[in-house]
Amino acid sequence: MTAPNNSTGKESTAHKELKGTVKERLVSLTENLQFAWFAGHAVVLLCSFLYLFSFNRIVYRIAYLGVLHSFGIIIYQQYYQGNKTGSTSGNASSTHTNGASNFSLNSLINDENVLYFVLAAMWLLTSIFSMSLVPYSLFSLFHVLKYLQNVLLPVVFGISKENNNTVATVAKFTHTYNERCMYWVGTSEIVIVVLLFLRALLWYPSSWIVLITDLLFLKLRYENSKYTKAAFSQCRVRLDGIISHPSIPPQIKSAYNLAKTKLIEISHYQLGRVDEPEKKAM
Repeated sequence: MTAPNNSTGKESTAHKELKGTVKERLVSLTENLQFAWFAGHAVVLLCSFLYLFSFNRIVYRIAYLGVLHSFGIIIYQQYYQGNKTGSTSGNASSTHTNGASNFSLNSLINDENVLYFVLAAMWLLTSIFSMSLVPYSLFSLFHVLKYLQNVLLPVVFGISKENNNTVATVAKFTHTYNERCMYWVGTSEIVIVVLLFLRALLWYPSSWIVLITDLLFLKLRYENSKYTKAAFSQCRVRLDGIISHPSIPPQIKSAYNLAKTKLIEISHYQLGRVDEPEKKAM
């Protein structure tokens, strides 16, 4: 699979001849939206790492400000500038060329950039839920690495995978684990909704509102993302294996089968209409 693609423009390649000083090339690079998009993801990645060791509330909030910043740039380009952009998570249901004429509720609820932006806004404004950072930090990890190897290092320093072993290793890592990352994201989003359900049962503040919002998000992702569908399939296979064990009481097996049947029925209802067949992101 290809990497998550949330870039704001075409990635640059290494230049044979670098013009100007390092400072001049860096300043020139920072003058476009793509660098601002990269900076947002860098903030998310850094704050997610710091939060892992500190559980600082301010760091958590800053991480989500970084998410809103980077995703907001993509949405701005899609719906205001009308630029073509690929999907964030690498499983684009379409490549957008949205202008005012294509701006509609249907386009919004089927646009994963919009969905992730709205979800991030919810996480920013509600009580802290640490697990929610996992999908965004995975996105940011690959976006940051790809920007470094394809744009920042070659354009500013003349370093690329052709002349540097470290960059070549990073390029190999992103190429190898890109698609696997998307399955990890889908799985983490299922785990998140399960944990939110348990929080709702314990009546955490705003827990039911958060749960319902996340369920709607996950339903739309299921409709538009092959990775989310694959994550659900893998979870079902694993749970089927566990529940089929002879030591599991018949009552639990019956409840599980009923719940599974209901979820399958719900999956047939479409919240959003997909206009184009799913295809790989560029």
